[in-house]
Amino acid sequence: MSTRRFLILVPLGLSLLLLQSYFWVPTYDEQARGNPGRLEEYINASIGDASILNPILSADSASSEIDNQVFEGLIDRDENLRFRGRIAQSWDVTEEAFFFVNNAARVPGAQGSEPESVLRTLEQARNDPAGLSTPAQKSLQNIRALSLIPPRTYTVTRPRPGADAKAAAEIRLEVSAPARIKLVLREADQDLFTHLAEILGADYFNTFQATRHIAAAPGVSETELATLAEALLPAIEHNPVIEFRLRPGVRFHDGRSVGAADVRFTYEAIMDPRNLSPRVADYEPVKEIQVIDPLTLRIVYKRLYSPAIGTWAMGILPEHLLNAEALKQEAIRSGKDPAAFSMRQSAFNRAPVGCGPFVFKEWKSDQVIFLDRFEGYWEGPPNYKTYAYRIIPDLLTQEMEFYAGTIDSYGVQPYQVERLAGDPRYQSFSGTSYSYAYIGYNLRRKP
Repeated sequence: MSTRRFLILVPLGLSLLLLQSYFWVPTYDEQARGNPGRLEEYINASIGDASILNPILSADSASSEIDNQVFEGLIDRDENLRFRGRIAQSWDVTEEAFFFVNNAARVPGAQGSEPESVLRTLEQARNDPAGLSTPAQKSLQNIRALSLIPPRTYTVTRPRPGADAKAAAEIRLEVSAPARIKLVLREADQDLFTHLAEILGADYFNTFQATRHIAAAPGVSETELATLAEALLPAIEHNPVIEFRLRPGVRFHDGRSVGAADVRFTYEAIMDPRNLSPRVADYEPVKEIQVIDPLTLRIVYKRLYSPAIGTWAMGILPEHLLNAEALKQEAIRSGKDPAAFSMRQSAFNRAPVGCGPFVFKEWKSDQVIFLDRFEGYWEGPPNYKTYAYRIIPDLLTQEMEFYAGTIDSYGVQPYQVERLAGDPRYQSFSGTSYSYAYIGYNLRRKP
């Protein structure tokens, strides 16, 4: 009889407990009685733990959530999805464009096809654009400067096209690059060469034959030579440029200043194949990063790349803690081979140092991650003293803890949104998101 009562009363009691948790939501004042620190603590819940706390290496939402609190990017987006400066105080987007002089093409109205004649024709069109289309006139007005790059001869070696990169024999090439014209633009112009064709001729750019300027050893096919020539001597080239000016006084959590060299280091760490960063595709279009001074850097792209600015929301790493020498010393201390040791193996990934609003404090795997506010944050310290990221795998438990007031936010399920939005005990906030959702169907499986 007692067993029967137990089996009836225990589930009933548990149900009543959960029911009161649903209907009774303690206010912050009630939670703070005897624990005033609760008012300065923010507790977020997640179904899964972070895996690695390094913005260039992490690929899961839990890790990214912590990265966003510990690290800071050059820019981010405001509530209206407009870019705003973070570490970067301001920036300019310009372009440098190039094209090889096509000596075989006839330029309408020009006295010849020599480089000086082509340059002179463009200058005349800038000064007197009458007769050109309105878009072409705008492109000419966008040109800040024109200059001539003289021809040059050089020798290079390249792997044979289409062959296995490890086993491919290298091909020696003698290159006689013709003169090139450089155009400095006030802003990027994807239609520049379409508009310049109105001046230089419709076929000026697409009839440039790079193979005429490259000689290879016997045994190289015409197809292979054409592939190599196109890469070495592209008829036209767009090089967008972003110049960032960094905010003075921004510091990492260990007190070191954040500078342009840290930004360049972050990019180089992403592109280092030893680190196996999932961000490589976002930064592959970068041609080079030039550090102009400690707070100014110039990022040159290989080609037009529309997401370029947005990629610099990436958290910036501290070079002094993760450069080659620092990793070498860490490997030696841990008894590992420095030659095989990479950033992915560093203890930094369990105790990161960034320049974001919160400082890493503690990580108890599969339980909780604690962050403390950064008193030296450039924008002023956050309102909360502590940020806790609790791991609660069960969705129902998350919901019950939210009702009980022991967590402040969690990933609300779609079916809960309408109910919570209509409950006067809660405040509902909504905003624009730079994301999308979709339903994917397995089309390989028959109905």
